[in-house]
Amino acid sequence: METRRPAGRSLPILFIETGVIGGIDDVWGHQFGNAVRDRICAALRSDVLRAGDPLVEIGRGKLACALTAVDDPSVALLAAEKSLRVLSTPFLIGEDEIYARPAVGIAIWPVHGNDAETLLQRARTASLIARMDPSHIAIYAEDQINSEATQFLYENRLRSAVSEDILDLWFQPQYDLRLGNMMGAESLLRSRDPRMGLVNAVDAFAAAESAGLVTQLVSSVLNRALRNCSEFRYSAGLDLRIGVNLPARVLVHPELPDLIERALRTWSLRAGRLMLEIGETPVLATDTVASRTLGKLNELGVRLAIDDPQLSLSSLFWLAAMPFQAIKIDVSGAPDLGTAQQPMRITQSLVELGHHLKLDVFAVGVAGEAAEARLKEIGCDYAQSDRKAPPLEAQEFVKRYG
Repeated sequence: METRRPAGRSLPILFIETGVIGGIDDVWGHQFGNAVRDRICAALRSDVLRAGDPLVEIGRGKLACALTAVDDPSVALLAAEKSLRVLSTPFLIGEDEIYARPAVGIAIWPVHGNDAETLLQRARTASLIARMDPSHIAIYAEDQINSEATQFLYENRLRSAVSEDILDLWFQPQYDLRLGNMMGAESLLRSRDPRMGLVNAVDAFAAAESAGLVTQLVSSVLNRALRNCSEFRYSAGLDLRIGVNLPARVLVHPELPDLIERALRTWSLRAGRLMLEIGETPVLATDTVASRTLGKLNELGVRLAIDDPQLSLSSLFWLAAMPFQAIKIDVSGAPDLGTAQQPMRITQSLVELGHHLKLDVFAVGVAGEAAEARLKEIGCDYAQSDRKAPPLEAQEFVKRYG
């Protein structure tokens, strides 16, 4: 920075999240992690950086480098793209091919900071944004400070809510398109903190993991969901199946089937009245404990549904061999589903694929009555819609539908 100040030249900094070293440390140990890190650094020096560009590890799996021969931000973007290409090559450990999940943040002196500490922090902030961007590259922008701070506060509020067991359950109806009646309800986590609103199950269980409270959160959610299922039946005559969202990584806890069996006995409910909606399904392909737990839940009689918005079609090759009975497809991205031909053809193909795999198909995010009618025509089994039936807390649910 000091050598460039007199000439008024800028200095780009890349903050590279390798997205692989920590996982290698956990599975194979730090010796292998160090070896992969050294390979990454050597490849960056030979394929991306100039001879005088410094490259430093400033945290496990986190690298920073200065592009000393570059002024143009567009050239910094090219360097970031080259860095991603270096990290896209799989690392061979024994017979295993390991893929990184990298992200690169860019900050440029003096535009984004006048001192080294600020510049590095802002490059790191950009790398956090890059993790959520399809390109996995981001240049620092002023509003990213607020974005990162908001996310930090949200995560801490959520962890407090999990630790204090103050998340409530709201319920959203699920309709049988063939019969036209309500057949079930999905339970949704909602914080009592009005700033947080509905809480994604993946976020809630991530907070529970960081607090060491996964089993407690599962127990709390299950017992409240099944208690309400029982109350809906006896106080309002609503004989419903209750859906509970769980990320697949929760299944690595082998005590889960026993916990669910006890909860069903406590509320005198058949196992088939509970449907577990499983997200983050790639875990099932690699973790034998999680896949065994899924099998035990199937033996217990609990219904199992795939609820993974990031699901790839290739994943269905191995998911088809697992004991799921249903799949949820999000049609909210096709708001003209009731009138447009192309979105309907795509949806029909997904419905038919689900049926070929002997799965019931739930359409989520249905935009209106016309879309619902078309879904019925193409054989979709069930529908769920914020527009038709938004989530309600338990008492309001009974008032409206009892």
